[in-house]
Amino acid sequence: MADDLKHSMRLHKILQERDYQPEWRGLASRCHQYYDGNQLDQEVINSLKAKKLPILITNLMQPAINGVLGMEARSRTDWFVRADDDEFREVAEGLNVRLNEGLRTGKANQACAEAYKAQVISGIGWVEVKKNSNSLGSKYKISTVHRNEISFDWRTAPDLNNCSWLLRERWVDKDEAEAFFPNQQEIIKHSIGQWSSFDMDDFYDKGDTLSQAYREYQYSTRDEKEWILPHRDMVKVYELYYRVWTPGIVLRSEDGRAVVYQEDNPIHNAMVVSGRVKITKCSVPSLRLSWYIGPHFVKDMASPHPHNMYPYVPFFGAREDETGIPYGLGRSMLSPQDEINFRRIRLTGDLNYKRITMDDDATAMSDNDLRQQVHQADGIVKLNGAGKREGGALFKVESDQGIGAQQFQIMQDAKMLIQDVAGIYNAFLGKEGGAQSGVAINSLVEQGATTLADINDNYNNARQMVGELVMAHEVEEMTESRNIQIMVPGKLGEKPKQVVLNNDQDGEMTNAIAQAKTQVVLGEIQQSPGYRAQVSQMLMDFISKLPGDAQMAGLGIFVDQLDVPEEKRIELMKLVQKFTGEIDPEDMTPEQQAQMQEQQQKQKEMDELQMREVMLKLEELAAKVDKAKADAQYTRERAESEDVDQQKTKMEIEQAAAVPPPLPDEWQQAI
Repeated sequence: MADDLKHSMRLHKILQERDYQPEWRGLASRCHQYYDGNQLDQEVINSLKAKKLPILITNLMQPAINGVLGMEARSRTDWFVRADDDEFREVAEGLNVRLNEGLRTGKANQACAEAYKAQVISGIGWVEVKKNSNSLGSKYKISTVHRNEISFDWRTAPDLNNCSWLLRERWVDKDEAEAFFPNQQEIIKHSIGQWSSFDMDDFYDKGDTLSQAYREYQYSTRDEKEWILPHRDMVKVYELYYRVWTPGIVLRSEDGRAVVYQEDNPIHNAMVVSGRVKITKCSVPSLRLSWYIGPHFVKDMASPHPHNMYPYVPFFGAREDETGIPYGLGRSMLSPQDEINFRRIRLTGDLNYKRITMDDDATAMSDNDLRQQVHQADGIVKLNGAGKREGGALFKVESDQGIGAQQFQIMQDAKMLIQDVAGIYNAFLGKEGGAQSGVAINSLVEQGATTLADINDNYNNARQMVGELVMAHEVEEMTESRNIQIMVPGKLGEKPKQVVLNNDQDGEMTNAIAQAKTQVVLGEIQQSPGYRAQVSQMLMDFISKLPGDAQMAGLGIFVDQLDVPEEKRIELMKLVQKFTGEIDPEDMTPEQQAQMQEQQQKQKEMDELQMREVMLKLEELAAKVDKAKADAQYTRERAESEDVDQQKTKMEIEQAAAVPPPLPDEWQQAI
């Protein structure tokens, strides 16, 4: 009982905190009403009727804002999963397929577009991301939530990373509430019946849930009209997310990733044993969810989502510096729009303006009859001929006060202010302006997109967060599964391929989702409709300056940048491949395959003939080289032989010179 009262007090304090937040919802609703064309309240309409002035509304806010919304539709790109390194490239490709399938079936683009509309008009929009409780519907429920259903911690950042609580309140039919809370049917019945049938005598003797609910009802200081609609059998259900801080242990790996340590997680235990993580004790935030039926506490539990973020994504436009009040482009357009309506009503009234100046005896008609005849195109006014005075009876009708031109000019200035205050140029809306050249027009379009930079940056961040929430659900679903086969579509002109996530072969895990380092990012957002056309033109100018063969090779890049449907780009790419000879055999007809095989056979024969010619030339060249080598060897050996003969002759001469000449015969006889 004490815990139930504690939870009831938490809701009561949060509702009180919301009451003291700056008032902004009224102005936001007014911006949306002006966009829808409801620009004159009933009091103004009654005043115009009393003054017999026309009730005119010239809605210039809507086309100006629609031009901005059209830019979002034109520049929209898909989410994709990017791996931090090549090791997890296949994991990222598989997750990317699952992510985009979940976002597509959940109609995430439509939800983000509607939130962007609210962001631009009033300054804030919301998108809900969660698993679909309807098993017959799409896998995820991704939808917009009206701004009046959500209250939040006013100190929060645009991504809610420091948000202490977030409250959603919505009216629910009795039958739906009883189906959602089957154990609280008695509380729901008494709440809608205003506890008129509750037995007061048994209240103090009971300690059950119903008695506790009656106690909460008695001590609640909120007006019953805030949470019950007896005539509709509806009750308000509060969905409160809040953060709690508890002591915990954080493991930080060498690559900078941090996780909260879980004792029953074998991966965390292995990380601790390895000694390759830094262990830190600190306070860890966790998200909890409480349900209430009016002031009655129903249930408190841990957040059912696999992430530690709120399932509601805010799309902020801009926020006031001092108060934090969100606002969009609509707020600055209110005054010019009022000016336009007022001036147009005044101008139209001046066209019907008639002032009659007359003597009492100028006509015998009554004032009402005279006024009616004067305002009619074929009216007849009979003057009184009995009025005899110098110059006749005075009768004058004035139809212009002389200020019509000034009123018209002021109205024209107010029309320009509608776009000027929002930073939207004529070229941005497709209107004619002073710029004549294509470059000048594109520059104005880009300048208009630049003035919306803050709003578009917030939109991109919020859109990315939507993808991250869906990604968390996909990772949770697939982490415990094994051998998940996913067919990854090929890029433009390429065949699809199959990847296997959590591939468990012989006890070894590859492509493990839990270990993958991936992140959800957005593609390059083009800030103007003419961006792709400009890129295509630059590519065409560049390709035209390349040699002939290089031009055909560069056509694939050019086709990829064309702003045409994917099917058309694939057809163009196949046509380019046909002329360049890079067609995938699987995409060919039997005749094309036969023709390709014939061409390949001819090419093979030509290659073989060229190879034989080359071999013959090589053999001839080798023979010449061998002959040259032999001649050189013969010349070298002959030179060496001549050198030896010369040396021998030299030695013989030297030996002959060293032998003394013979003695004369007479000397030999004497001896």
